[in-house]
Amino acid sequence: MGLKSLLDLNLAKLLELIEKKCNIRLPSTVIEVYLDREHDLLFIRFREPEGVELGEPLQTKTPSTLFTDEKSGEVTALEVIGVSDLLGELEELK
Repeated sequence: MGLKSLLDLNLAKLLELIEKKCNIRLPSTVIEVYLDREHDLLFIRFREPEGVELGEPLQTKTPSTLFTDEKSGEVTALEVIGVSDLLGELEELK
């Protein structure tokens, strides 16, 4: 399936629903967004890490990883493999 374009995605709403489902707080600033349509992968960069970046899976059925800066503990990025599946999963929260 997959998204055809980033224009098809309401990024603010997606992040809000992820926060609600996973009971987390994501940064309000986004500096980079990458969509790999072939692999249905979405990568969102909130800030550059100062050092080592650590990944931790989110509590979603769809494989999603939250990255944090090891030094500061701040959220740096979010990666979703199967973003179309995640959109379906989050549909119930609307």
